[in-house]
Amino acid sequence: MTRSTARLLTALLLTTLACPVVLAQGCQPRALTALPAKLPLEGQAVQAIACKDAEGEHLFIESRAQPEPVRGKPQPQVLSFYKFTLGTGQTAQRRWQARDFLPADDSARAVPAAASRADRFVVKDIDGDGLAEAFIAYALPGRAGAGSEGKLLVFYKDRKYAIRGAVAQGPDDFASRTLDPSFQTLPLSVQTYALTLWDQVALPRAPIGPGGAPVIQAALR
Repeated sequence: MTRSTARLLTALLLTTLACPVVLAQGCQPRALTALPAKLPLEGQAVQAIACKDAEGEHLFIESRAQPEPVRGKPQPQVLSFYKFTLGTGQTAQRRWQARDFLPADDSARAVPAAASRADRFVVKDIDGDGLAEAFIAYALPGRAGAGSEGKLLVFYKDRKYAIRGAVAQGPDDFASRTLDPSFQTLPLSVQTYALTLWDQVALPRAPIGPGGAPVIQAALR
């Protein structure tokens, strides 16, 4: 090896050591009282997750809003999910928002917003590229005794993908699923994780009590 080649290899090694790969760090639930002031949320935050990855520090938030009745009729409750990137001074840039609606009935106004949290809200770097993915699973109750409609939203590089289908209500019931056409363009590890979450939500299971299931941050076993 010539002296010039040795110097070049040494320079490359030093450059590599000076620029380490940034991996997504542990994402943890964030206390609602610790959220930055004046976040542009629709309604009331019901849960939040703080996460740091190769793009910076982020907040993933779920909120609920109950519009006022119109001519005495309750209106659907608004479900919203957000990703914010935090800047200097705790300023927040909204990266995406997803909205849905819980059907209204005569008791809608008596149900606290926090009692209808998403069944699963996971933020985790599944494919190891240094960027955290978000997985949000929830069910919308059917009308007049109809089965619940389940949804699983996957946000990969700030683009939304979805799984939809019927949620089994008991051991003798069935579940179904329909994937977005673009779902199969996701990395295989992300697809597998999403489908595992979907099975946890859609297949027969014991009822979830008031307040819903806790936020899941650990890897599935």
